[in-house]
Amino acid sequence: MKVGITGAGGNLGTTLVNGLRDKYDLKLFDLRAPANSKQFEFTQVDFAEPEQVQGAFAGLDALIHLAGNPSPSARRADTLRNNFVATSFAFEEARTAGVKKIVFASSNFYHQKDIVSALRSAGNTLIPLDAYATPDCPYAESKVYGENLGFHYANLGIPFVALRVGWSVPEDTPVPYDGAYMRAMFCSKRDLLQAFDKALETEEKFMTAFAISDNSGKVFDLTETKRKLGFYPQDNSAGYY
Repeated sequence: MKVGITGAGGNLGTTLVNGLRDKYDLKLFDLRAPANSKQFEFTQVDFAEPEQVQGAFAGLDALIHLAGNPSPSARRADTLRNNFVATSFAFEEARTAGVKKIVFASSNFYHQKDIVSALRSAGNTLIPLDAYATPDCPYAESKVYGENLGFHYANLGIPFVALRVGWSVPEDTPVPYDGAYMRAMFCSKRDLLQAFDKALETEEKFMTAFAISDNSGKVFDLTETKRKLGFYPQDNSAGYY
């Protein structure tokens, strides 16, 4: 399977490139060339510029869309350009190119306000996949937009998976970022890789799923994710302390 990865030089992108390279034929996309770009087919592209996006996905079987401004505190104008507009152009180009699957890196921020409430309940409340979105910043809003746009493209015939990713860090340990939020949202690199691999392989036409480790302090209910995606995380943030 030939898989394109946008935002390939970022934190998640680096983990996915290193972990999926032996299984899939990867093509990388980013604003700047990743350190290992010479080992892969690479295209430098700004997805908010339609003339740069045109033709970029020719020959791809699947697209993993990570590109965007990852900062919850980014200016609204930056998020509008790099998350809303760029995602819209990327998904439409995927349709035009005949891409057969889109996997979208959504975020735990889809449930932003609910997470705060759940953490205050000390684990007595678990957030299900079908809970209403509760974004509280432009970044979170962009993930709600991306999921809904993906539903539209699924109705056009392109299978779509949105993974609500927790908190994955380069060090692959929650310890330097310790706190209730990290303990709930930690996603190890091997669990992240498993989630995206399962998303590429699933035959579901449209689905959302959580991509977090099986943390003792989690606030997400992983029941539906395990059942529908077959994703069984192996790690637990509590095991690092």
